[in-house]
Amino acid sequence: MSKSDSSRFAQVGSLWRYPVKSMRGESCDELRLEERGVAGDRAFGVFDLGSGTIVSAKREGRLLGAVADLSPGKLVVRLPDGREHGRGEILDECLSRWLERPVRLIDAATFGAGTYECPEDYDRDDSELVQWEGPSGSFVDESPLHLLTTADLEQLALERPDLQWDVRRFRPNVVVDAAPDSLGLLQPGQRLQLGDVEVEIQKGCSRCVMTTRHQPESLERQLDILRHVSKAHNNVIGVRAKVVRTGLIRVGDPVCTSN
Repeated sequence: MSKSDSSRFAQVGSLWRYPVKSMRGESCDELRLEERGVAGDRAFGVFDLGSGTIVSAKREGRLLGAVADLSPGKLVVRLPDGREHGRGEILDECLSRWLERPVRLIDAATFGAGTYECPEDYDRDDSELVQWEGPSGSFVDESPLHLLTTADLEQLALERPDLQWDVRRFRPNVVVDAAPDSLGLLQPGQRLQLGDVEVEIQKGCSRCVMTTRHQPESLERQLDILRHVSKAHNNVIGVRAKVVRTGLIRVGDPVCTSN
């Protein structure tokens, strides 16, 4: 890609980190990319003492009502009642009362691989549960990094303007501000340079019930979000990637293919 061609220029449009799995995260001006992914991303999880699983909004949509903030370097969780708590017994007790089950906040770095659950049928939260195990060291579902482009969201909005194609539904780490032809069709094995950082595309990102969930601040429950993505895009929007060269990335950094 020629960086001098403004019609094909791409840059980091926004950056996102989700310190506690399935809680709402934080928009960041910069992120540090390490070998395992974004520093601080999905670094904590809500552990269900009864089932032995890490609670996910795929099963428990209420988690999206809480906000996790790690920006000062110290985790703070704001619950739906507006109260904020750091890690510890008080937060564990408040989470347990809110979710109506005994839970505690745990650290992914020392826990090992987490087990997660989601309904088999995204139309019915009471359908049979499916379990899977994620990687160790972080409570991501699968890959360490998730990228989305503004062109992805714009295309979806053109196809179904009646739906809320808000970036918060897709929970990316990096949103690349790019015209439809800026980067071409991203394929497994292809590398992208984001400022001084390099990442390698692993595969397309399959979407799930998370995209349909209600979220505070105006996002409605919309099952047609996933129905449309499944029908029109083979259930894939965005890409999963791994970090090849670590470092800091910042909003506004140029993005280009490196091979």
